[in-house]
Amino acid sequence: MKKKLLAGLLFICFLVLPFNALAFAAEPSTGTTVQFSKQTVEVAKNVSSFSVDLVLGSQAPFSSAEFGIKTDSHVQLKSVTYSQAIGSASQVSVKEKNGISYFGFFDTSNHFSGSFTACTLTFTYTDSAAAVVTLAETTLTRLTGTGGATSESLTPNQTLQITRSAGDSNTPGGGTPDPGNGGNTGNTGGSDTYTHVIDNTKALEALEHAAPNSQNIKTISFEVKSTDVGSAKEIAFQLPYSLFNSDEKRLVEINTPFGTVTIPDHVIPAGQLGSAQSLTLYIKQVNPASLPASAQQQVGSRPVLELHFALDGKAIEWKNEQAPVQVVLPYTLSATEKVNADLIVAAYIDSNGKLQIVPTGRFHAEDGEMRFSTTHFSLYTIVNGSRVFKDTTSSWARQDIEALAVRGIINGTTADTFSPNANITRADFTKLLVGVLGKHAESTGTGFKDVASKAYYYDAVMTAQALGLASGSGDGKFNPGASISRQDMMVLLDRAFTAAGHPLKETASLSGYKDAAKVSAYAKPSVEKLIASGIINGSNGYLTPQNNLTRAEASKVLHLLYNELY
Repeated sequence: MKKKLLAGLLFICFLVLPFNALAFAAEPSTGTTVQFSKQTVEVAKNVSSFSVDLVLGSQAPFSSAEFGIKTDSHVQLKSVTYSQAIGSASQVSVKEKNGISYFGFFDTSNHFSGSFTACTLTFTYTDSAAAVVTLAETTLTRLTGTGGATSESLTPNQTLQITRSAGDSNTPGGGTPDPGNGGNTGNTGGSDTYTHVIDNTKALEALEHAAPNSQNIKTISFEVKSTDVGSAKEIAFQLPYSLFNSDEKRLVEINTPFGTVTIPDHVIPAGQLGSAQSLTLYIKQVNPASLPASAQQQVGSRPVLELHFALDGKAIEWKNEQAPVQVVLPYTLSATEKVNADLIVAAYIDSNGKLQIVPTGRFHAEDGEMRFSTTHFSLYTIVNGSRVFKDTTSSWARQDIEALAVRGIINGTTADTFSPNANITRADFTKLLVGVLGKHAESTGTGFKDVASKAYYYDAVMTAQALGLASGSGDGKFNPGASISRQDMMVLLDRAFTAAGHPLKETASLSGYKDAAKVSAYAKPSVEKLIASGIINGSNGYLTPQNNLTRAEASKVLHLLYNELY
């Protein structure tokens, strides 16, 4: 213990003396990151101070940390308030040396690690000229088993740009956030970005309160309130990646005034993650007037949201088909839009400035929300879609057909015809079913003898095989061009609910149907579950299980599945 205390005392000396005055054993970089929680601050004209957090991350545990802050003549460091993550560690007050303000904390064991908010810095700013604060130096100290110490020195040279706003403060406290808020940096006097940092302590507290659901998935929820955001148009929400890098199934739900984003575990592909310790979600409100002219016409005044991720503060381009992110956009339908809410869809703006429909987007009028899932980030919005076929105007399935067609899930047989009474093939129904599920999976099987790799339905059939939907016939064939029977449709539909995580469990007797005896043994369990769920009702007391499925009937059941899933 005496050796460890001595190392702690040496650390105090290190804070007071220049960096090269003591000789610690140098240690290679261990994935350490240190940064301001924001890059710019705009201070209202009637405000004399502002605050910003220092966010620290390290894979290797350490016992002590020192920071060196340099300010110009327009701004002065007023105080340092350490976060709850520091716990009972000893704190060293600010020391001035060669124009740099040194401060830090030390303990007698290496129990700091991961990503967390170390402290909140409050600065005095009474000038009107632009100012700069520089994070010049950072040193972490690690105690060794022999009672010695090693150090890791960084020169981040990160800058915080401070400007004076022409307007008055529009937030309580004049733009200076409460340093005891556990990581919220606040919208400082009208800054465009509000930053919210969840450190390891807060993350663990939230995790402890999350109970697994029936599918053994934990949802960890965080919230940003409109009073926190103020006039900011962008929210940066930073979390330790340890929340996502777990063997248990987790969802992290981030609720904001702009919308809600739910992120699954392992959202970043392993090859892209590297040694990153923190994940930041950026949610930005975009002015529709900034969109390309063609997109503006379709979007109108509806909300536009830009989403992107950053790892350890560096923006990344994200795409992961195995870990879709769920997004909820609040929106109020107009009187015209209420006539057919099924045609209100989600869309994203591609790299060419064109609108692309998100197939999973469905508006929930009862909650005033557009909900969709996505496997990549972009600019997202809401549009009123339209897809009309000249041969479905009197079809009993018209609403179902148009709801799927406007989302690109189903297409016509020509540009303006749908052929609702034509039979649908096994390949086409499988392709539509996989499209509704919105899933992609690599098959580990051998495939099917009669499904060519160049066929338009190949990827869908392989995904269906991987998900356990399609097993084909005993001779290794799938029979893609054959018409699919109603009972085979019911088997696939039942399996699709299971693959989507919504297995049907209740069953109903088929004795009330006149042709119940015609249901094959292999299909009976699925038919009983679909009858119990109300998805299949039959017609005039008949199930017609061995009849071929028509394109209109396929649209009806697929739309029912879609509404159940989304």
